[in-house]
Amino acid sequence: MKRIEVIVPDREIDTVSGILKDNNIGGMNHYRIQGKGNIKAEPVSVGRGTMQYTPEFIPRTKIETVVTDELVDTVVKSLLDSLSNKIGGKIFITDIQDAIDIRTKSRGNSAL
Repeated sequence: MKRIEVIVPDREIDTVSGILKDNNIGGMNHYRIQGKGNIKAEPVSVGRGTMQYTPEFIPRTKIETVVTDELVDTVVKSLLDSLSNKIGGKIFITDIQDAIDIRTKSRGNSAL
C-alpha cells in the first residue's frame, strides 16, 4: 500500500477528488495548509486597498489517500495529465506498512 499526498492550490480540490473517484478510490482527506517554495506570493491589498502586503506563505490544499500498489501508477498518471499544465504543486508517495479498519478489524488491502 502507498500513501499519495497531493499539494495543490485550493481551487483544484474538486479536480483531484474527481480523479480519485474516476479511479475507484473511495476515501481521501484534505487539509488547508500554508507553505513557501519557489513560487512567490502575489501582493494582497489591505487597508481598504490603500496598501499592498506580500504574504510570506501561500495557502494550499493537501489531499491524502491510501491506495494499493497496483493503482499508484494509474492515479499518479491521471493526476499529472490533469494538473501539470495548469498549476504548481507536489505529489509525494510513501509506503504504508499496514492498515487496520477499526469497525471490521480487517487488515492490509481489505481495510482500504
